[in-house]
Amino acid sequence: SSTTEYMTTQGIIIIKVGTDILNDFLAFSVIARQIAELKKEGFGIILVSSGGVNAGSVRIAMLGGTPENYPKRLRAGIGARHLLNEWGNALSLSGYDIAQCYITYGNLRLKGEKENIRGNLRRLAFDSFVVPLVNENDIVSGVEIDKMNARKKRRNADRGDNDRLGRVTACLVGAIGIAFVTVKGGVYTANPDADASAKLVKLIDANRRYRSGKKHTGTSQNGTGGMPSKQNQACICARKGMRAGIIGFKDIVPFFQGKEV
Repeated sequence: SSTTEYMTTQGIIIIKVGTDILNDFLAFSVIARQIAELKKEGFGIILVSSGGVNAGSVRIAMLGGTPENYPKRLRAGIGARHLLNEWGNALSLSGYDIAQCYITYGNLRLKGEKENIRGNLRRLAFDSFVVPLVNENDIVSGVEIDKMNARKKRRNADRGDNDRLGRVTACLVGAIGIAFVTVKGGVYTANPDADASAKLVKLIDANRRYRSGKKHTGTSQNGTGGMPSKQNQACICARKGMRAGIIGFKDIVPFFQGKEV
């Protein structure tokens, strides 16, 4: 993993899961078991999950349709139920249910709605029976996807809005830690899929801003974010005093226990 800060007290933690992780269906149950273990240790848990667009694309293809004929925000709406079911089924094995929390950035600009979201997420984070799952309401706020696509075309940069959503959620509820869970489980000196000499960077500089390019790359095949997106959001969280890291999906418990992973 690549870590930016160490956590000293228990509180609310954010687990942000990327799209490519969820192509491995074993990951759902592995992550769910770790969530249950952390809740038993007294942590409040909020899950932020990508994967709606990809799940929608898969479902449309299974029905005989062409996913590319549907805008991303519609594919996200189609895939939302299937993503929710996967998390619900996995968490049910550990005795929990899922509480879906759809939000838009517009909600967070309105003081009353922002406070309602903050209060409900804080309450659900420590609930004995459910785990809150935060995702953007893409049907309502497709403008966010459109802006992301426009930025990518304009700057040739990878921007993952769910990485940003994870950071925004963490700041909103006053989280003490956040983990960006990825396939490779950390930041590398080069794309490990293309360069066998790539080395894991154990500690990243929270005061830097990371740009897409040859270094620290490794954008997922199905996700919209990339390593620079995760690095930047993790660094913002670290500067606010959180333990923040980019880790593998089997390392969630030891990471939030303050261990090196």
